[in-house]
Amino acid sequence: MSKTASTTEENENVRCKYCMSYKVVKDGKVHGQQVYRCRNCSHRFYNNGQPSKMKVKKHVIVAALNLYFDGLSVRKVQNQLAQLMGEKVDSSTIYRWIVKYSTLVSKFCEEKMNPETSGKWHEDETMIKCEGRNVWFWEMIDEETKFLVGSHLGGERTIEETMKIFESANRITKERPKVIFVDGSNSYDRAFNKVYYSRYKANRVELVKRVGIQARTTNNVVERVHGTLKDRLRPMRGLKNEKASKILLDGYVVNYNYVRKHQTIKKTPAQRQASR
Repeated sequence: MSKTASTTEENENVRCKYCMSYKVVKDGKVHGQQVYRCRNCSHRFYNNGQPSKMKVKKHVIVAALNLYFDGLSVRKVQNQLAQLMGEKVDSSTIYRWIVKYSTLVSKFCEEKMNPETSGKWHEDETMIKCEGRNVWFWEMIDEETKFLVGSHLGGERTIEETMKIFESANRITKERPKVIFVDGSNSYDRAFNKVYYSRYKANRVELVKRVGIQARTTNNVVERVHGTLKDRLRPMRGLKNEKASKILLDGYVVNYNYVRKHQTIKKTPAQRQASR
């Protein structure tokens, strides 16, 4: 094994496989291959495109994630990998992949992606099972691109919980919308004002509450997302616990925005927003 001296110059294009930090420096070579060291977590690694400690090829993991978020149970994903790819993987390993990469990819998208939206956002929520009880899952959709700009899993429709869906959308898009369409619930007014109130006209966001027949427009915009989510949850018979549920729902959001083609626009929401 040959090793050269470390360099103190950070490499902005290389990211740590363990903590995703960009505080990475060259740390010698092993058999002619460059080794890097992370100043944040002190791990050493190769920049070879493979995630840390990966024993299975990455295309197998990608296939497993796609199958899972397309609606298969973990057991059925396991069977598909064995039958179609000849890969025998334990079901617990597949579940760990789902949790790990849902977290990593969701974090990456939130930090690095800046979706271009129409600024017309539609909010709605649906009730799902978590730990045997009913909880609310809020979703915010951009009208034109169908991009899911925000999501939140919460127990009740309180002002505090409602604020979190607005804050989620702000965090993901890094912008203020022009108008937000909601249903007639009274919880929206105070939550909206706490997040978006501005005395300056240029920064004002309009809140449009729709009830009765008018509410169908907002429901139709979000309907596809609700249907996709319910299809995913059906083989799971609900979500097991809140922490794991939030991670899996983060993965579902990434899959919806960046992987699955939307039936209406015939492309992914990410592709649609990129072409604006």
